[in-house]
Amino acid sequence: MSVLAEGELTAKGRATRARLLDCARAEAIAGDGHLELATVAKAAGVAPSLVHRYFGSKAGLVSALVNDYFDRYHAEVLDENMDDEGDWATHERVRLERGVAFHYADPFTAVLYGRLGREAEVARTEAARISSVVELAARSIRRAQAKGELPAEVDPMLAGAAMFGAIQRVMVEAVRREKPPPPELVVDVLWRQVAASVNIAP
Repeated sequence: MSVLAEGELTAKGRATRARLLDCARAEAIAGDGHLELATVAKAAGVAPSLVHRYFGSKAGLVSALVNDYFDRYHAEVLDENMDDEGDWATHERVRLERGVAFHYADPFTAVLYGRLGREAEVARTEAARISSVVELAARSIRRAQAKGELPAEVDPMLAGAAMFGAIQRVMVEAVRREKPPPPELVVDVLWRQVAASVNIAP
């Protein structure tokens, strides 16, 4: 049985797929990264075979959850063009604040960076999505360099990787704590790392 591609879905099919993802996300959060297809199907009110029809396997479902998380991260934080809202440091500080708020607000963050992050399928999907985030950061740095807002000697890809690497590891530490540190403290710590990555004063 072949997996239905998103482009092949009707409006009803898209709604069913979205409901399955919502139920899987809730199951993963409640189970600290553990989920079963039968439980997800029951919560969504469909037969387990339908989960296979939409996602192919448990690995496919988990991969879809990771993509959904990064899609929302892009939509809410990364993809907004802020070039007209001040220089690079000004708008990227705002973007960082929004990024920390996004990670804190979504309970799936702790699941993704916790037990679920040890799954091979998650690691592959996450690696691909992180590459796209780093490339997005590099493009932003190149634009700022062209405007003279960032030093020309900065390597955009290395700086982008350093920035997101710091963000990811700090957020892992923050959300795993029983009492997470105040968001403003996390932003302050991260902004120093971001500034150092592009060789500017924080």
